[in-house]
Amino acid sequence: MIWFTVELSDKPGSLAKMAAALGSAGINIGAIVGIAEDTDGALMLATSDATGTRKAFESLGLAFEEHDPEAGLDIADHPKVAQGLADRGVGIG
Repeated sequence: MIWFTVELSDKPGSLAKMAAALGSAGINIGAIVGIAEDTDGALMLATSDATGTRKAFESLGLAFEEHDPEAGLDIADHPKVAQGLADRGVGIG
């Protein structure tokens, strides 16, 4: 399973637009975690179709990163997400 990290613009509907693009392509979001602080934020998600997710993000002009847990996903490389989880008492094991 590939995880994607994407930063959405701080505008109403940004998340809905991304989710609608995935839904229109028949792609399910299987896991998601997000953190927002002021106007900065990051969203990490895993979907049912990595290739389709890439295409959907590219069609929206969204910059994204991919992470393969099999290759060693290091949450420490994503400090906003890691700190947001820690602030909420969620441990990463």
